Amino acid sequence: MSAKQSAGETQTVHTAVDISQQATADPKPREKNPKRVAAGKRVAERMRTVREQQKKAAAEASVIIANNNNAKQQPPPPDPAPTPAKENSSPFTITQWLMVGSIFVGLAGIYYKREELKVRAKTFFGEKKKA
Repeated sequence: MSAKQSAGETQTVHTAVDISQQATADPKPREKNPKRVAAGKRVAERMRTVREQQKKAAAEASVIIANNNNAKQQPPPPDPAPTPAKENSSPFTITQWLMVGSIFVGLAGIYYKREELKVRAKTFFGEKKKA
């Protein structure tokens, strides 16, 4: 380093570079690996068959969808005879009947204990002592 250069500056040298010459005068042609070429051909053939199968499946699916849409648009034929109602059918399920029964049992219990409940209510809510 010279005395005139500071610590942050670096010296740059401008030299001309000759780019007209190649590294090798006779470049040899690129050789392909025959195993890779064969593998690429197999992959391409497989992809072509898969695409054809997908196109066939899509065409079949569109036909099925069109048939389903046509079937939905046509009203169903009327029933010749209405189905008979079941003899054992009821408006409530078993669980709903059990809930209704438990309500009745609870109300019956309250009815039979009403006198006792009246006494307890009088003592609890009844006369308040005035001081």
